[in-house]
Amino acid sequence: MSPNCLLFFSVIRTIISLNSSSFCQGVHKLMYLATRHPFRILTALVFLLASGIMTADETIKRNAKKDSEKLDSFTFKVPVDVVVVSAIVTDKQGGPVKDLRVDDFKVYEDGKPQPIHTFALESYKSSQVIDTGGKMVPPGAVASEQEADLSQGRMISLIVDDLTASAPQYFHFTQKAIEKFLSTDLGPGDLVSLQTASGRLNQPFTSDKDLLMNQVHDLLKKVNLSRVSRSTCPELTDLQAQHISNGGSDTRSLEVAIAEIMICNNMDSRPGQSDRDIQAMAARIAYSNASQQYEESQFRSRNLLSALRAHIRSVRHFEAKKSFIFFSDGFLSDDLRYEIQEVVDLALRSGVIFNTVDFRGLYTNNYEAKDQVVVGSLNSPGFAALSQKPLLRNEDMIAQNEPMRQLANETGGLHIENSNDLYGGLRKIADSQSFYYVLTYASPAAKSDGRYHKIKLEVSRPGVNLIYRKGYYAPKEEISFERRKKEDILEALHAPGNLNEIPVQLSYNYFQVDEARYQLALLTHVNIRGLKFLDEDSRHKSMIHLVVVAFDENDRYVDGLEKAMELNLTDPSYTALLNYGFTSKVDIKVPPGRYKIKAVVREGVHTKMGSINKTIEVP
Repeated sequence: MSPNCLLFFSVIRTIISLNSSSFCQGVHKLMYLATRHPFRILTALVFLLASGIMTADETIKRNAKKDSEKLDSFTFKVPVDVVVVSAIVTDKQGGPVKDLRVDDFKVYEDGKPQPIHTFALESYKSSQVIDTGGKMVPPGAVASEQEADLSQGRMISLIVDDLTASAPQYFHFTQKAIEKFLSTDLGPGDLVSLQTASGRLNQPFTSDKDLLMNQVHDLLKKVNLSRVSRSTCPELTDLQAQHISNGGSDTRSLEVAIAEIMICNNMDSRPGQSDRDIQAMAARIAYSNASQQYEESQFRSRNLLSALRAHIRSVRHFEAKKSFIFFSDGFLSDDLRYEIQEVVDLALRSGVIFNTVDFRGLYTNNYEAKDQVVVGSLNSPGFAALSQKPLLRNEDMIAQNEPMRQLANETGGLHIENSNDLYGGLRKIADSQSFYYVLTYASPAAKSDGRYHKIKLEVSRPGVNLIYRKGYYAPKEEISFERRKKEDILEALHAPGNLNEIPVQLSYNYFQVDEARYQLALLTHVNIRGLKFLDEDSRHKSMIHLVVVAFDENDRYVDGLEKAMELNLTDPSYTALLNYGFTSKVDIKVPPGRYKIKAVVREGVHTKMGSINKTIEVP
C-alpha cells in the first residue's frame, strides 16, 4: 500500500473513532499530521468538522433520559394551518379559463372573508407555477403568463381497489385498460407505480414498461378476490344495509327486506303464526344480515382509505407532478366523513391529484332474473315493496360513487363513470388540459374542534362556471411534533422510491469479525445547503433526525440506528455545515447475505426529507 493511502486510512481511522471524550485528542493528532502533509489532510479535516458536529448527538445517544427530555422541550414556530382550495373555472362552452388573477377571487370560510396567501394556475400535468428564476409565483402574479411546461414527466400511481370491489370481473376490465394505457400513452419522462389497495401488488415507480406490463399481466393472480359476505335472502345493497343497521326515518329499506325474506323463505304460508309474528321474525333476520354486511363493508372501506393515505404519504416528499388514477366501484361515505376528508387534505398538501374510474362500466337498475324468482306473480303480497328494488340499486350506485367524485373534484382530477370504455377514460385523463387554480388561506379555526367549516369561492368575472370544494372537517386533535416525526420517518422507510428534498449519499464497507459474521460499516453523508434554519438570538437552529436501517432480502428488519441532532450554530459553524454537510457512521454485525439499506433524514423546520436505498452483498 502506498504511503498516501496509509496516511489517508490513518486519518480516517482517527476520525471515525472520535467521540465526545476523544475529540480534542483527535484534533491534536490531525494537526500533527497536517504539519507534515497539509494538502493531503484537507479532506480529512472536512470529515472531522462533520464528526465534531455529531459528537453532541453521541452524548445524547448514551443518555436516553436526557435525550427524551431534550426532545420534549425542543420547540419550533409551527406554521399556521392552511386550507387548500382547488378551483376549476370554465366558460360557457366548457373550456378552461386561464387568465384570472388573484384579485378576481374571493374566498369565505363560514361566511367570513379570508385573505388569499398563495395563488397559482396549474394542470394535472404541471407542477406549482414558477418564475424564470425558479421561485414559486407569489400571490398576485399573473399565472397565465407563466404556465408550466406540460411536456414534463409525471409520477402516475395506478391504484386498484381490491378491498371494496363488489365483483371480480371488474379486475379483468381494469387489466385490459391499463395494458393499453401503458403501451400507448406514457411519455418518456413518466414514472408509474402499480398498487392494489390490499397491498398484494406493490410495484414502485419505474419507467420500465416491460416490468410494468409483466406486473399488469399478473394482476388477476395477485388481487384480493374475497368479497363482502352478502346474503341471498334478502339481497341487500350496501346502502340498504346501512339504512337498516342505523335505523332512522327511512323505513323503505327495511320494508323491502322484510317482504323479500317472507317470500324467499315462504314465511307467509306458515300455519299457526300471525302476520305480525312472521313480520317480526323477518325483521330480526333483516337486522342481523344487514348489520353483518354493513360492518364488514365499513371495515373494508376504512382499510381502503388507510391504504390511500399511506400511499399519499409515501410520495408527498417527492418533487414531481403526482397523479393518482384510482379504479373502484365506490364505497359508502356517510360514516367515513373524517377519513375521506383526511385523504383529500393530505392529497392537496402533497400535490397529489386524484382521478377516479368507476370500473363497473355501464350499469342498469332494471329487474334481474333472480328478482323475478323472488317476486313471483303480480299477486304476491310483497310485490309492491319489491318493486322498489331497482330504485334502491340506483340510490346505492349514486351513493357509492359520491366519495370517488369528491376525491376527484376536490383535488382537481376527473371522475369517469358509466362507460364501458375504461381505456377511453384513461385517455381522457391523460390528454386532459384540465387547468385549475390552487388557492390557500390560513385556517381561522382556533382549535382542532372536528367541526365542518363551509367554504365559498367567488369569481368577479361573469358568465363562468366554478367548481371547488365546499368545505372541510377540522381535525379532531393536534398532532405533536414527535408523532409527526415518527410517522414521516416510517412512511419514508416504506416509500416507493427515494425522497429528493434533501440530498443523501450512502457508502459502505465490511470486514469479517468471526466465522459467521461480518461488520458492516455504513457511512451516510447529508447535504443540507437547501434547508431553512430558524434564526434566533444570533444562532441558527434546527432539529435533524437521521435513521439508517438494514433489511434482509425478505424485508425483515435486521438492525438500525436513529440519531437526533439539535443544532444551535454560530455563524462560522453554520457556514461550515452548509459547505460540507455532515457525515454519520453506523456499524452493524450481520451474517453473509444480501441486504437492503435505507437511510432517511428529516429536518424539523419545514419537515423536508431525503432518503436513499442501496442493495448490497456481504461478502
